[in-house]
Amino acid sequence: MHERVLAFIEQYSLLPASGTVIVAFSGGADSLCLLHILYTLCGVGKPYPEVSLQIAHLNHQLRGAESEQEAAQVAQLAQVWGLAYTIGSVDVPALAQRERRSLEDAARTARYRFLREVAQGQPIAVAHHQDDQVETLLLHWIRGGGIASMIGLQPRQHDIIRPLLSMTHAETLAYCEQHGLQPSEDASNSDTRFYRNRIRHDLLPLIETMNANFRTTLLRNAEVLRVDAEWIEAQVTQAWPDVVLAETYTAITVSISHLRALSLSIQRHLLRRATSILNAGQSPLELRHYQLIEQLVERENEAHIVALDLPDALVVKRDGNTLVFQNKNELETPIVFQGIPEEIALPVPGMAVLHGTPWTACAEELSEEIAQRVREALTSREWRRVLDILPAATTNVVYLDADYLGAGLYIRTRRPGDVLRPLGMIHEKKVQDILIDKHIPRDQRDTLPLFFNANRRPVWLGGVCIDDRARLTEDTQRIVRLIIKATEEQI
Repeated sequence: MHERVLAFIEQYSLLPASGTVIVAFSGGADSLCLLHILYTLCGVGKPYPEVSLQIAHLNHQLRGAESEQEAAQVAQLAQVWGLAYTIGSVDVPALAQRERRSLEDAARTARYRFLREVAQGQPIAVAHHQDDQVETLLLHWIRGGGIASMIGLQPRQHDIIRPLLSMTHAETLAYCEQHGLQPSEDASNSDTRFYRNRIRHDLLPLIETMNANFRTTLLRNAEVLRVDAEWIEAQVTQAWPDVVLAETYTAITVSISHLRALSLSIQRHLLRRATSILNAGQSPLELRHYQLIEQLVERENEAHIVALDLPDALVVKRDGNTLVFQNKNELETPIVFQGIPEEIALPVPGMAVLHGTPWTACAEELSEEIAQRVREALTSREWRRVLDILPAATTNVVYLDADYLGAGLYIRTRRPGDVLRPLGMIHEKKVQDILIDKHIPRDQRDTLPLFFNANRRPVWLGGVCIDDRARLTEDTQRIVRLIIKATEEQI
């Protein structure tokens, strides 16, 4: 099983070359199996020597003293294995009442909020397996939701990775037994008040009396649909930088004119992605909601703000030529950890103001002729000629490889744990250490813009240094110029 999981990880490039992976850990057989396998793969002398693990465990306050005991066991395990860990606690019943969610949905929402606050942009490994996939597909069939929901769980979805998705629950149990691991048992997994448990314990066995191979059939059907869904998502990704004007943890602003230029199918899938980002990775939109949003979009010459309430406390407001999607709960409800800087998109070409800082950023792609001249100069090692071709390169004006940047850029201020590989170095350094080494005044460190490529890899610590992997080389085909200036200045 270990070899199968490693092959699956490599097939879908689930683990980064370096950095930290947050492991969602409940203490059950599935998450214990996941943690143990990743523990054998990550760290010095292992297949991923520059990847570290951090355990994240959330006490949902659903089972009193039993939940407290599980949290203590998680801390003990982390200390024995020498792993960093974070344990959080959320009153899920109170959250369900406050946000008018089912207990099951509130638990899921709280869990992903917690994980993302711990991760702060780093990958999150969860222990979903093949049986979870079958249950998810059935749940989506019952609720409806179109092609995107019919493919179920994927090996990678945004910041979530699922290394065990090709395994079954029986195999994770066998793995734990083989390696002498003692999982804890959550009695709520048998409570049929929860929708998913009813599918697992009641509906699936009933269907299998009519079709013993139903699980295989369902998974095969999802694989057929996956090919179509991947093509659609690629179109959404391509359109995203033009359509989405601003993106934060609590709101996404969409250009109506750019949205209307897309086909209806791509429009709906883009709206699905936007609402899923604001709702812990799961869009609540159904056909009737898409139709209501489309009516809002089609209204001509709308001079005043019009709002439309959506499920799960989402709201969309039309303001002139823009649609603004917001999560009211995220705006009104304190999160587990505070002080997480917002991330905004920077299209190429484009401009963005990093609110809360004195900086405005601008991005533009240089002409093919300039890129070719730079490439020729770099090939012949004529460094001075490169400087002549690219004038005004300063700490606030840099030139980067456009192909490494990808479809778009993202900007935010630093977060704890951020790393960057300074130009000329082969290893990453913590941004905090770079700022200290460069003698950046303490009162400026939290306002400097940190730029990321489309894959959320750092490319430039504004005004300080670029990442070595984004530098220009003799293989560079396209060049992007990035500029930061004081917001009040004209770019």
